[in-house]
Amino acid sequence: MPVPAAVERVRESAGPDATIAHAPGSVELLGETCAATGGMLLATALPASVAVALEPNDSGELTVISAKTGEETSLPMPDSVPEAYPAEVTAVAAAIVALQHTMHLIPRTDSGITVRWASNIPGGRGLGEIAALQSAVALAANARWGDRDDVPTRARLAAALHEASAAHYGAHWPLHPYTAALRSRPDSVLTCNHSDEAVTQTPRPDNLALMVAYSPDITGASPQVERHEFFAEACSAFGVPTLHGLPEAQPRVLEWVRARREVNPDDDAPTVGRATQWLDDASGCSDRARAVSAHLRHGDAAAAMAGVAHDVSVRDTAPSCDSPLGRLVEALDGFDAVARCCPARGAAVVVWAHADDADDVEAALRRGGSVMRIEGTDAGDAVDSPFQG
Repeated sequence: MPVPAAVERVRESAGPDATIAHAPGSVELLGETCAATGGMLLATALPASVAVALEPNDSGELTVISAKTGEETSLPMPDSVPEAYPAEVTAVAAAIVALQHTMHLIPRTDSGITVRWASNIPGGRGLGEIAALQSAVALAANARWGDRDDVPTRARLAAALHEASAAHYGAHWPLHPYTAALRSRPDSVLTCNHSDEAVTQTPRPDNLALMVAYSPDITGASPQVERHEFFAEACSAFGVPTLHGLPEAQPRVLEWVRARREVNPDDDAPTVGRATQWLDDASGCSDRARAVSAHLRHGDAAAAMAGVAHDVSVRDTAPSCDSPLGRLVEALDGFDAVARCCPARGAAVVVWAHADDADDVEAALRRGGSVMRIEGTDAGDAVDSPFQG
């Protein structure tokens, strides 16, 4: 795999003692994003990355520098995720907290750390740029201070980064972008099973093309925080890590909702009807992700696309016709292709197409916006470190 362009940008200003690493963005392809349901999710890494150059400094502070703009921010080495800083600074600080205080990977000394970063992941599109930045910091720290780089280590890094970030951003913060950034195999689709945290990787079939398309406008909405919080509260109430581990989960959760509302009609629990809809939606979406994963393993692109199209129809995840993104995907009329909104609804779409039509589909989409072909993907890695063997 070629060295990402973001790596060259941080190399330009990094010192000779810096450890440089990169990690890719990612996108959800299909499935249930809320881990508390214990459902299935399909995701993939993207051919766009964040790169960092990490090195100790003598100031005792964490200094974060944008290699693109030169903007520099310094703060005391964090014991917890700080507030009121730019998004990238907060993300790096959260990664440092996870790596120093949870993983004990970064030594606790009087030294500070300087992190230079650069990215070619489109921002604000739901493409995992924050997770990629944090994962790149983790890979650089592991190359510098760690004693191994293997699947269990990367799984622990992903879990620690996610835990620190979810504590700051909220329970809706997903795990799969870290998994994709740290553990992807070349040109593979990851099937993430939230019930047992297993990850199965399937090579993308040669007859399938995947793309991310977006208009010049950023019109995405916030994630479904209320729904995620409800699932997390239900798991806590029943003492299970995911609803998959709760026998007869749906009727028991609905009875719990009824009881809460009977005791206190002003309780912030959803109505029984809404809770039923959320549970049905999560279960159905997870089942469709499982089916599409099987089609991908068998190389059946047509069946996989049909499964995605059904999910789009059932869940209404196509962009609205009068939105900038909806007008962009009008270019797909006449093609056998499926467009599905990314989690940041309306900000970007994933397009599934037959490989034979890929060039024409990409050209049609480029007339109204930007397109990223999802190919040449892989997990992140350290590329320059004076401590690598």
